[in-house]
Amino acid sequence: MTDKLNRRAFLSLNWESTVGFLGNFIAPQLELERDFFRPPGACEELEFLTSCERCGKCQEVCPEQSIILFSISSGAKLVNTPYLDPNTAPCTFCKRCIDVCPTNALNASDFEVSPKLGYVQIQPNGCLAFQHVMCDYCVRACPVSGAIQIVDGIPVISRQSCTGCGICISRCIAEGSALKIKISSVR
Repeated sequence: MTDKLNRRAFLSLNWESTVGFLGNFIAPQLELERDFFRPPGACEELEFLTSCERCGKCQEVCPEQSIILFSISSGAKLVNTPYLDPNTAPCTFCKRCIDVCPTNALNASDFEVSPKLGYVQIQPNGCLAFQHVMCDYCVRACPVSGAIQIVDGIPVISRQSCTGCGICISRCIAEGSALKIKISSVR
């Protein structure tokens, strides 16, 4: 028995196929364009942009005030969506943002055991240890064992272990901070 498609079903089916096909090209491009960090537990960017209600609840509950909402100057697709700047305020991965998200744009199933925002990069011109001053503030502040170690008097970052949380930056005593987070993962 063959079923005939009516015009509405035909157009609907073709629309879904077209959107799915184009999504295969658009989603990877959205990921490549990103130069910012989403909060922990964020789903893929295209899904995030369509599911985030832009309610700001995640920002309200953040104890470190590290979640920022994009302003209109960032463009319509990003306005009022949350992002992190671990170079300004650290993320402690407390999961409070995930708990209050009403749409699962941030959800625990996308929250890795050891989330990774990026990695710390040392700015040798600003680092006191590179100026032969004994300093290990970043090592003592880091919550991940072995992510930052002092080798021959200077800090060395393990890209494998570093989560990019920014806690070391917030504790750095060098003027202007000698550390910066670099994106290694856009999720």
